[in-house]
Amino acid sequence: MISREIYHWIHFYHRHEKLSPFQIGRKLNLSESTVRRHLTADEYNGRKKRQVKSVLDDYKDLIKRLLASHPYSAEQIYQRLKENGYTGSYSTVKRYVCQVRPVMPKAFFSLHFAPGEAAQVDFGSCGTIPCGNTKRRLSVFVMVLCYSRYLYAEFIPRERKEHFLQCHYNAFREFGGVVDRVIVDNCKCAVAKNPRYGETVYNASYLDFASVCGFKPDACNPGNPHEKGIVENAVKYIKRNFLTGRDFPSLEVANSALHLWRREIANVRVHSVTVRAPTEMLAEERENLQELPAHAPECAVAKPCRVDSRCRVWFDSNSYSVPSRYASQPLIIKARVDEVIIYHNESMIARHRRCYGSKMEIIDPDHRKELKAVRRKANKQNLVRDFLNIDSIASEFLEQL
Repeated sequence: MISREIYHWIHFYHRHEKLSPFQIGRKLNLSESTVRRHLTADEYNGRKKRQVKSVLDDYKDLIKRLLASHPYSAEQIYQRLKENGYTGSYSTVKRYVCQVRPVMPKAFFSLHFAPGEAAQVDFGSCGTIPCGNTKRRLSVFVMVLCYSRYLYAEFIPRERKEHFLQCHYNAFREFGGVVDRVIVDNCKCAVAKNPRYGETVYNASYLDFASVCGFKPDACNPGNPHEKGIVENAVKYIKRNFLTGRDFPSLEVANSALHLWRREIANVRVHSVTVRAPTEMLAEERENLQELPAHAPECAVAKPCRVDSRCRVWFDSNSYSVPSRYASQPLIIKARVDEVIIYHNESMIARHRRCYGSKMEIIDPDHRKELKAVRRKANKQNLVRDFLNIDSIASEFLEQL
């Protein structure tokens, strides 16, 4: 059996180059009889599959009728067929059921939100970004007001609780107020446990933050991302319209470009759902937002640590210096998005700019000076001790000296 391409060349050489069947056969390495047979054919007829009778053939109509009447499982179909004399295997039935089972289209309601009623929140993964001496996974935090579709977005190097909370507060400040509820996914920053049947357990620090700001957290049902479809579409929009074809040398440059894009493109375009610009609708929605808290909420996370022998504490794969007098003592680290603060018995003993590199030493020069002073004093004391150990008359000599 020849291929469709060979069939094409047979007719091409015969019609356009006026070759004889013998010449075509020599050119294509075919017999003359084969060339003549295909020249008389009006169209290409490929190899026909040999029809193999299946043990399931007599039951296919019954399977289709059963599936049309009820969404039976393959196991239930198999049991019904056995009652009707089927002798084949279950796997044969399962393969055929998967082929012919009617696809049940999912239907969703269009949700409508009042001004100031709700906002939706989500993370999006956006590749990597240089951070100091390493690269971090670049994530984008996105919050969208459900009524006006006004979009707030910010790139972050870690999907940690402190970033999650700080981005919330940054979004509220840009909106000019706080919504009544925030619809979140089941991320660990917000939700501790969300069973399919039972009450949702929220992260304690997220509940504290929500209480200070004045909104109610509202977690989606497990496995139902369409419940926050507004922000899901916003994340896709950022990746497709802003990120495609772009590469950033640093987090600061990426956030600067993202801010400009939101201000000049994303929030001034005519939205396909509202048919209005988000900035125009935000002016109306602000009248229904709650006031921002009088004092900024705490957006830090605290964790215990212990100082090593070199007067350092470790956090997020980097070391931070502390005064030498706290060597080997237990301390508390309070980490914010931009700084790391170290406490001893509720007293602040060190403050550092947060580093997002890897295995880097962040040292306060004052801590180094203090350690050198301690070492000089220790060296002087050791010198006297060593002199006194030379001989029994050393103490008398030192006294007279």
